[in-house]
Amino acid sequence: MGSQTQKNLANWMESKLNSYGLKTFQQVFYPITVLSALEKKPSFAQQKKIVGRNIIGLKEGPLPCTLIFAGHYDTKYFSQFSFVGANDGGSSTALLLELARVSNSSSFSENSMGRCSLLFVFFDGEEAYLQEWQEGSFQYGIQDNLYGSRAFVQKFIKNGFDLISRKKISLATIIDMVGHKDQKLFLTLGSDEKYSNLFLTYAKKISLQKTPLQIEDDHIPFKFNHIPFLHIIDWVDLKEWHTKKDTLKIISLDKIEILGNTILNFLDHTYQP
Repeated sequence: MGSQTQKNLANWMESKLNSYGLKTFQQVFYPITVLSALEKKPSFAQQKKIVGRNIIGLKEGPLPCTLIFAGHYDTKYFSQFSFVGANDGGSSTALLLELARVSNSSSFSENSMGRCSLLFVFFDGEEAYLQEWQEGSFQYGIQDNLYGSRAFVQKFIKNGFDLISRKKISLATIIDMVGHKDQKLFLTLGSDEKYSNLFLTYAKKISLQKTPLQIEDDHIPFKFNHIPFLHIIDWVDLKEWHTKKDTLKIISLDKIEILGNTILNFLDHTYQP
């Protein structure tokens, strides 16, 4: 977050969503980080304002409901090695981009969930700038993670409605780390019971199960705002997580495609207010 490369990526994704026929824009926000990722010796005095960019695409639908599909597209900074983040950041971004493209050209059944307005959100700044997730809170009194999802919820969600489509949010589906070739997916603790059970009925071709495991990810701001959510993540295949081995070598495009098709089938289910 805050790098020129990230800005270039944000602009590219916005142009792709626009080419798919979605209404698109960037939410620019200015978080205070504990320190610049390039600083090597953090201190209490080193705080820096940087630029974050959430990318948002809207497919408007005729039903009085909104479904949000979201994930983070930033990658964690490591000074020791070049981090690609093909799975952690890349896989969810690829899936959501393709889901946006296909959804906008699909004819969902009448009165299905796919006829709600569909909001695709790509969060910046999910990763912590410091090495450890909670280090900012414990050492400096600043939440050093979930920058983009917190900024999005604060600006665009009020009383269960999103201020972009101006409709009630039925569900927010947050995905992360979904591209591993040995993919084993979880619906984590707090995921909406009704929608979890429904999603599982369509998930016959993927490894997916509920878990009592609670993970801090971009669904947390939605949870605090009482928005029903599904949080889908692979928290088993972690050998390459936050290492230089998180490259395309560990990615299965087939697994990403199958999960995407599962979501499309899920969207064709009859909408029930």
